[in-house]
Amino acid sequence: MTRTFPLAGLICCVLLSLPVMAQTCVAPDSFQPPPAGASLSGTTCGGDTTATGYCGSMAATGPAYVIESTFSANRTFQNIALTGGPGFNAVIYVSSLSDGCGTNAACVPPDQIPDGTYFIIVTAAPDGAQGACGPFTLTADGSFPVTLQAFSVT
Repeated sequence: MTRTFPLAGLICCVLLSLPVMAQTCVAPDSFQPPPAGASLSGTTCGGDTTATGYCGSMAATGPAYVIESTFSANRTFQNIALTGGPGFNAVIYVSSLSDGCGTNAACVPPDQIPDGTYFIIVTAAPDGAQGACGPFTLTADGSFPVTLQAFSVT
């Protein structure tokens, strides 16, 4: 007996059976939170393993999930918080797109990020076990970028 499956159904089944991969330096995810803020969840497991270190001296102990974000003068978030899943001690590194994403790219101090496009790299803490990976949630809060300059009632 011969069974015939529609090509679309076969492609769907094959795609659904493939593992979900974390984003890489070559193909980063994008995160542009709206003024009210937003969250991005993912996993570093299966992520980018091309870097041997970050920020000049921080060891790359596990795979990374790479995000590309553009910060501009009209940005509204004040804080970016990272929460690792149970048993996963996650950290973020921020490097300018022009400085690159891989091994020992210069990092930007988190409280001094000028306008520009950046890589946000989520990975295991440098003191973690080799190959450590896990789920994470990256959350940006937000506020209106307006400061009241004058108020009058007539």
